[in-house]
Amino acid sequence: MPEIKNVTISVNTIDRVVPHQKISYATLIGMAFPNATGANYIVKYYKGNSDNLTGTLPPGGEVMVKDGMDFRITGTGES
Repeated sequence: MPEIKNVTISVNTIDRVVPHQKISYATLIGMAFPNATGANYIVKYYKGNSDNLTGTLPPGGEVMVKDGMDFRITGTGES
């Protein structure tokens, strides 16, 4: 089984070390807001892989992380 490398990403300006693999919307919400429930958040990412430099991750979505990738997570203001 190949060893999974770790990378450092930024989630709302806080550095996190995660495995170099896909990360889910739910995992990112949990990192940004540990007691959060629901899908009332907007997840934007920057400095992604060459085919996805920037984007918005939808609820239930995943994206491959890369070292130095930046995630900004905010509430939608809807309940």
